[in-house]
Amino acid sequence: MDEELIGNLTEMDEIQCLLNLYNEAKAYLEEFDWCSRIINSWNDREYSFYDKVGIFLFEIEPANPNIDDFVWIIVGDLPTVYLDKSASSGAEAVEIYCELMEDWIERVVEGKSIANCFPIPNEPTLKNATLLKFRTKFIREHLLNTA
Repeated sequence: MDEELIGNLTEMDEIQCLLNLYNEAKAYLEEFDWCSRIINSWNDREYSFYDKVGIFLFEIEPANPNIDDFVWIIVGDLPTVYLDKSASSGAEAVEIYCELMEDWIERVVEGKSIANCFPIPNEPTLKNATLLKFRTKFIREHLLNTA
């Protein structure tokens, strides 16, 4: 990771950021009625970045047998999403996340309907699309090392 991106943050700062992101991810997941309870959770530290991006895998007790028992939650200074267990790793979850966000960005910029996009709570404005594009570019360049 680039030193200028990290700045003067200490290991304790990193842990506090991680705990904050975990609490945010947990609260987000608990909002869904298809999640009866959280059994276990893991953080993919390779693709998490301080308070900007947190990648978590949760094992849950699903409310019915049609719901996956593992769910990826991506949180941070970007729209929070959940992904099913078809993503086999943190890297794959982050790649899928970027693709979902880029689909939304492209549709907003081109003035197309976002009805079939992953539901993003942000208003579909050019300003929000530009901000999200900056974040996905950061993720691709600094976490996935693609761009």
